[in-house]
Amino acid sequence: MRQSSASNVLPIDTPRHSDPRTPRGEGCVNVNAHRLLDIFSLMERFDRDSPDGFALCSVAAEFMALDGAIIALTNKGDALTSLCTSNVAAGALMDLENTLGEGPTMDASRGDAIEDFDLLRTTTTNWSTYRPEAAALGARAVFGYPVRLGAIRFGALTLFRYVPGPLSANQSLDAYLMASVIGRAILTIQAGGSPNRLVGELSSESPLNFRVHQAAGMLAVQASMSVKDALVFLQAHAFGTGCQLTDLAQRVVSRSTCFAPETQEWVDQSAEGGK
Repeated sequence: MRQSSASNVLPIDTPRHSDPRTPRGEGCVNVNAHRLLDIFSLMERFDRDSPDGFALCSVAAEFMALDGAIIALTNKGDALTSLCTSNVAAGALMDLENTLGEGPTMDASRGDAIEDFDLLRTTTTNWSTYRPEAAALGARAVFGYPVRLGAIRFGALTLFRYVPGPLSANQSLDAYLMASVIGRAILTIQAGGSPNRLVGELSSESPLNFRVHQAAGMLAVQASMSVKDALVFLQAHAFGTGCQLTDLAQRVVSRSTCFAPETQEWVDQSAEGGK
């Protein structure tokens, strides 16, 4: 039985490590979809526990197993506006960048991912003021990732920790995935989700259950569409095949059913010819 590899992998940027402060190019690498589900599970938990605020930074910090996270958006003049910070230290680092006009969030929002994994090490950098000030706030390593969809950048995710050292290869892949989810979440809110919830389409106030949202997130990646469109797509397929939406969602999450973008067909492991 055919099954698209898109059911458990997705393309994201490829990081490269070399210099202590390294901008990274773009490529394509496969990531297991269970990490995407890990993010969604954290989003649901943090959103439930913090119903009146954005918890996406806390999700990013916990998912990455780092000491803090910052999410900032850019306006037409490339100025940064903080969307959320995971803790007091993250807020201080965001304020520092806004004051100095330099740092990982600034650079990542305008270009590619960048890292400085030892802020106290002498290195050629245009963060000459930021680096010692950030270290004084407790950060020893910072990692910035653009928040974007395709070539359109509209913000950045910055992660930091209190000890020096680069991210592992798996952590780097996870960071790109997290930045991609953040981009989709922000656009979901702009498309009509509740502004007081973490992610409108993934909130506990939604009439759809969380398993449906998990399936929509997986489908959004498989078919390169928005989460909002993926929900409509799921509903249309459930109606067209005469099955319950929750049953279809369960099959998508368990990866017995997936969408193959190459053929634009549904692939069903549990029934011959399921489309």
